[in-house]
Amino acid sequence: MTTVIATHEVEDGNRWIKGWKRKPGSCHELMASIEATARIFRSPVNPNLTGLIIEVADVGKFNALLQSDEGQKAMKEDGVKIETLHVGYETSI
Repeated sequence: MTTVIATHEVEDGNRWIKGWKRKPGSCHELMASIEATARIFRSPVNPNLTGLIIEVADVGKFNALLQSDEGQKAMKEDGVKIETLHVGYETSI
């Protein structure tokens, strides 16, 4: 597993959180489709500044999901400001 950290701003933090509620069609379900799990975070000062720690089995599948129509649609529906998305991958030194 590779640990990935992602941060981004969203249009509405409450709407973004609803997309992560565990139910059919949720972002958790989308992550599970590529054998990934995510923990979600929001800034207590700016609730529209959000982040994720994601455990990814296959980084290639994760990157493909981000670029896919399905991934882009999910981010748009959740109000992610794509231009603010920053992704970092765990590295060993």
